[in-house]
Amino acid sequence: MAICANPETLRVHQLASELANQVIAEVRTFPYLERHAIGDQLIRAAVAIAANIAEASGRGTVPEFRRFLWCARGSSQELLTLLGIARASQLGKRESVMTLRSRTALVLKMVARLHEHPPQTR
Repeated sequence: MAICANPETLRVHQLASELANQVIAEVRTFPYLERHAIGDQLIRAAVAIAANIAEASGRGTVPEFRRFLWCARGSSQELLTLLGIARASQLGKRESVMTLRSRTALVLKMVARLHEHPPQTR
């Protein structure tokens, strides 16, 4: 049976996409060297969350769907770690980085819930 999932209608995908855009905007405030070091890693991790959720939605079976959600979960954990490093290194605005950490934690919880309760199959 095939999964019935459209990433555009999944709230977690919408939040993950917004998070990626917010991370990109915050990285643009970093000094040049950090923008091209930790900034690139931050952007890649944030974009990977939304991309893996979208890819999960394009898979045909529940096990494949869940496998890509685990990848999204891993990228969420990576992003949390990188944001912690950015905060400790005083990169970006403190309030903005803390907000990004909170939003990442929310996306992480939503990914875990979706993993446990995948969309209906056809």
